[in-house]
Amino acid sequence: MPLTIDNETVECIAKIFDKAKKTVIISHMNPDGDAVGSSLALYHWLNDAFFAGRDKPQIYVVLPHRCPADMLYLPGSNEILDAETDANTCNNVLREAELIIAVDLNNAPRVLPLDKALSESKAIKILIDHHHNPDTDLFHHIVSIPDLSSTCELLYWIFVQIIGDSSITDNTAQCLYHGINTDTGCFAYANEDATLYEATAALMKHPLNAADVHNRIFNNYSIRKMKLLGYLLDKHLRIFREAGFAYIYIDDKELADFGAETYDLEGLVNYTLMMEEMQVGALVKMSEGKVRISFRAKNDFDVNVFANKYFGGGGHTKASGATSPYDFNTTIHILEENMLNEIKAHNKK
Repeated sequence: MPLTIDNETVECIAKIFDKAKKTVIISHMNPDGDAVGSSLALYHWLNDAFFAGRDKPQIYVVLPHRCPADMLYLPGSNEILDAETDANTCNNVLREAELIIAVDLNNAPRVLPLDKALSESKAIKILIDHHHNPDTDLFHHIVSIPDLSSTCELLYWIFVQIIGDSSITDNTAQCLYHGINTDTGCFAYANEDATLYEATAALMKHPLNAADVHNRIFNNYSIRKMKLLGYLLDKHLRIFREAGFAYIYIDDKELADFGAETYDLEGLVNYTLMMEEMQVGALVKMSEGKVRISFRAKNDFDVNVFANKYFGGGGHTKASGATSPYDFNTTIHILEENMLNEIKAHNKK
């Protein structure tokens, strides 16, 4: 069965799309495949389908950080503005926008350092997302389906509902497919909704070169990143066998000493769950002077609840994250003590 969103809401946002003369599409800091894929997919769909054959508004894609190198193959990636390269331009287009469409995020802190410009902008703000707890005060209109596979899947169904499947161009399909792949771990994560596979099957009608996409996402480690992984697994992997919990940690000084950068840590949290006994995993790292934590789970332990309860973070039941309000060592202590206690309590239920 196709996914159907509340028709009144979809019609409302379509009318808003139609009226704005200056539109900004924005996604979260440290953008992943779903953030970049959903941003560019919406950009292409608006330009190539929604406004086809008529005057187009100014449409910008803005990200807090640079588009990762392994996503620069996506069509339109060269059009992205980012605050790392030109913060002034990003802040200005946000402040001058008539419409801001936020994708794959749920609140302003997720777009640091552009959070102030987003919050203070007088534009109409629309949120299209799949995370829990959307900021209902910040956004005027919200389409949010928590625990859907990805924002890219949600966008696919919105596009189909507004115009139809014929509105999905090759460029749009390529961006949507990339985002769906990354947020589902190439369909490995627990997501059994038929809508995911229906949407993917429709996208496969386009020339996506699925094997190439898989290699770009999952088989693209540099030699430096592979060596870093080996080092972390040897020196910075802590395992709590009885609890079924493991985490990897590294601070910014040691990362610099190794000659690596924060983006070299992307995806490494998943290695904590490759051990048969491990059911919950985490990665603790320093990024831009802040302690950030990624959580993963493969059983029914809810890492979204844990991230929110102890670090003010959030995300999904099996994949979540947080920016810790504590220093690095305190974060490690709070993570260990409370995770072990929470897993113990969870296992008693």
